[in-house]
Amino acid sequence: MKILCVSLGCDKNLVDTEMMLGLLNRDGYTFTDDENEADVILINTCCFINDAKEESVNTILEMAELKKKGRCRALIVTGCMAQRYKEEIMQEIPEVDGILGTSTYDEISNVLKKALSGEEHISCFHELTALPDVKAKRLVTTGGHYAFLKIAEGCDKYCTYCIIPSLRGPYRSVPMERLIEQARELTEQGVRELILVAQETTLWISTGRRCFPSF
Repeated sequence: MKILCVSLGCDKNLVDTEMMLGLLNRDGYTFTDDENEADVILINTCCFINDAKEESVNTILEMAELKKKGRCRALIVTGCMAQRYKEEIMQEIPEVDGILGTSTYDEISNVLKKALSGEEHISCFHELTALPDVKAKRLVTTGGHYAFLKIAEGCDKYCTYCIIPSLRGPYRSVPMERLIEQARELTEQGVRELILVAQETTLWISTGRRCFPSF
């Protein structure tokens, strides 16, 4: 079973994509860059600015058309656009089989399994206070020498010009133990440079500490 994955948006979204790829790889799926070979199409969307929203919509429509004409058996949409426009996507693009929010990417295997079994219009959303903990080796897509390490999720600022809190929820730090485990797994894959990313990296905190220990 071959999967085509399209990851849109920022480096934090790419981390989520790589987490999902790791879960799918663990479950025996393989991957392709050829849309005509894909049995499953997974789109991790963005909608932070209008151009990003337009790119996401166009990508979903393009892949929906491909599903109607090609061998694709399941079209899954995740990410920020899925979080914000879940009802509109399911109502206006019936080719979409499953949709996941920004805090449920760890459910990708379950949603895909349901879609491939014939279940339609699968919706998977948790509270935006959730922080998914993926128990699978992340599949790095940045070439192998560097990778992004997401140290926190969400934002508490609620700026009038920004929708991130409504898409990603409140700011919550990834526990240090989890970060160290992820960093070690990435270095074992050959990664030599870790780029720390978050909506605001300076706010990371764990048990009162704001600094990173050596490891």
